[in-house]
Amino acid sequence: MKQISVGGQRFLALDALRGLAALWVVYFHVYGGLGYLAVDFFLVLSGFILAHRYLYSDKPISAAVFISHRLARLYPLHLYTLLVFVLVHWLMYWTMPSFPDGALFTFVQNLTLTHNIGLNPQGLTWNYPSWSVSVEFWVNILFIFLITRKTSSGWLFLLSTFGLVSLVRLHGNLNAQTEMYFSILNAGLLRGMASFLLGILAYRVYLFYRDDWRVVRYAVWLEATCVLAVVGMLWSRTGDSAGMDVFVPYVALLMVAIFAFERGWLSVSLRKLAYLGEISYSVYLNHLVVLMIFRHFALQYGWDKPLILGLTLMTVLVYSHFTHRYLEIPLGKRLRRGLVTLISKPQQQAA
Repeated sequence: MKQISVGGQRFLALDALRGLAALWVVYFHVYGGLGYLAVDFFLVLSGFILAHRYLYSDKPISAAVFISHRLARLYPLHLYTLLVFVLVHWLMYWTMPSFPDGALFTFVQNLTLTHNIGLNPQGLTWNYPSWSVSVEFWVNILFIFLITRKTSSGWLFLLSTFGLVSLVRLHGNLNAQTEMYFSILNAGLLRGMASFLLGILAYRVYLFYRDDWRVVRYAVWLEATCVLAVVGMLWSRTGDSAGMDVFVPYVALLMVAIFAFERGWLSVSLRKLAYLGEISYSVYLNHLVVLMIFRHFALQYGWDKPLILGLTLMTVLVYSHFTHRYLEIPLGKRLRRGLVTLISKPQQQAA
């Protein structure tokens, strides 16, 4: 996940928050808890980023070019981590994993980014965190074809609210991915679209208030309120209050919009952690394999969870630095150039 930047503008505080959210996911896969809500933050932030880069860009692009950009951004690292998962699983167990929906069938789905659109309703497969990559890609396609600057904010809010409330009513919380409702509605796509739309609203809030003097005057209090809202929600959230998940994407909307201003001391301080955001996509997709390896050794040597978490965090941060620098960035650039060239050739010939 590269630094959020257009025309020289960089949202470093948001980069830092994204990096911290990725580490929260790692913690979640060791200790459990509410780390799955980090995905909803990612989706809100994705809506903000794409609204900034494409919806409100001064240089509009075609849908084909947009899709090529998203493929180049998401696919190379996804493919790499999928193949690494296969290799590591084979070396550790000398067999391939089995899944209720079929190993080969789900592997092909992963190759085509269709592994969380409702074709494998019996559970996550292969490199499990990548379910959200599948969701994000297809939500992005719906975005470029269906959302414009003229799309009413009211409609975006109502559609998002309908999706979130429906999901919580049907599932009980937001920790849903592959489930199918009424045989046609995929939980992951419903969750992804709902939070993504709130991200677009977050960007509209940012645009409306970015030159408002009150943002500067009350920035510290606004940021503190966001943090307290997050802490309070997580502190009070128990099994009996699972329905409170429905409010998390709305809190994420406010947090993304407010921290994007970078006017308070907290957001300014967070800028120092921006590199975590740069490597966060690598952290997110790399960590399961690293955790799988350490859990394997933990069974042999009796390691406890704090040691597993510490080793996983240290290893995945170093490992992700290299995959980000030597795989994610260069392969993404090459694929992007290749796809854009492929798209532009027919247009040039037609002209």
